[in-house]
Amino acid sequence: MIVLQREQTVQEHLLQAAIRRGFSEYKDKLIRLQQGIIGERYVDRSWHDMQLEEAYYLFHDFQTTMHQIDTIFLCAKFILIVEIKNIAGRIDFDEDRHQFTRTLENGIVHGFRNPLDQVRRHQRMLQEVVRGLPILYAIVLALPKTIIGHIPQGEPIFHRSGLEFHIRKLLTQYAVRLSSPALQDLVTQLLQMHTIHKAQLNIDKARVRTGVLCVQCQSKMQYHSGHFKCSKCDYKDDGTSLKQAMRDYCLLVDEWITNEEFRMFVEIKSGDTAKYLLKKLGFPYEGEKRWRRYLITC
Repeated sequence: MIVLQREQTVQEHLLQAAIRRGFSEYKDKLIRLQQGIIGERYVDRSWHDMQLEEAYYLFHDFQTTMHQIDTIFLCAKFILIVEIKNIAGRIDFDEDRHQFTRTLENGIVHGFRNPLDQVRRHQRMLQEVVRGLPILYAIVLALPKTIIGHIPQGEPIFHRSGLEFHIRKLLTQYAVRLSSPALQDLVTQLLQMHTIHKAQLNIDKARVRTGVLCVQCQSKMQYHSGHFKCSKCDYKDDGTSLKQAMRDYCLLVDEWITNEEFRMFVEIKSGDTAKYLLKKLGFPYEGEKRWRRYLITC
């Protein structure tokens, strides 16, 4: 049973907004993030294919203030932390140096943060708050073409195709530790621990590109006769482009916006038009008249 679904991350939304608004230097970071997300979703198919007799719970993208875990597998016998890697080439782990490297076919070697250090850190955190269950971990490789080179002896590092086998092996090795009510209590406890913290970028807000951007071609749109329209591709906004502009503002500038700030950002002159559009967007607000400000629900 999936308790926490894997959704599009706030970080992905944030990077996409930054690139739209003139910060092209974040393109590589977005590509790396999306590659990781693709790998996670690829591994998620394995969970759908499993037909386990045991009751189990899946927490995807589990987050606390200091931890972000790709997947937690919870059952009455153990907790398994799953760290997913979507990396091409040959990978090698150097336990003594706490080093993780990838070698491409052309011989170029890249170093990455050691996922063993990551999962052990997550393991220590859960061991402090969860009593009565073994806390285990595994590193799962999403790409079938990834070549597994040197790995520390006994460490659970394998391809996606081996995930079900590994789960079934653990289920035979461990005995039941929790009753059904206790297991449900632990599900509730983990859900209460899960927090989504607002992602931020260290950007110059004065550099943020203003205007309502066409969702078709990313050109600036002009407001005329009650609609934003793109002069480049003739797309007439149905509200999607304006809502996207407000999400961008919320992610990059502030979650609160005044009538004057709205006019400056979407590039319209009339205060009455701004008031009409803000009312149409349906944002909650506080204050009256010139002191009113609106909370963007992004």
